Amino acid sequence: MTLVRGSAVFAAISGKAVPRSSLGAATGMQVYSAGGMWWSSKPTIMRNPPYTIDDPHDGQKEIRIEFGTLAQQAKGQRGFKNGLPAVAAYIQEHLSGYKAPDSMAEAEYPSASRHTVHTLSELKVMLKQQTGR
Repeated sequence: MTLVRGSAVFAAISGKAVPRSSLGAATGMQVYSAGGMWWSSKPTIMRNPPYTIDDPHDGQKEIRIEFGTLAQQAKGQRGFKNGLPAVAAYIQEHLSGYKAPDSMAEAEYPSASRHTVHTLSELKVMLKQQTGR
């Protein structure tokens, strides 16, 4: 999966490029290969990234910190273990079974009920406030 700039895809329309470091849910777009996944007949899929890229919940922050800490500890390892690069194997071994202290229960995940930044009812309220209709 790749996170791309909309300005790169639509360069003729865009007047200004956005730095890679500031790509996120608001300005980025994910492009990835379906790779024979059973649910898609399309070879390539483009979608909006999840809004948790810009606003992760506490459990996501903790797991990202743990991942980064393990990556730093494994820095400099060479070769392959279990069919993975040594650093990836180290992270897999130490992260296996890890649960972030503030992780959400599966039923609490925002993506279970909300797949966009704004719900349908929020969009209707926003439109009514802006236009009065």
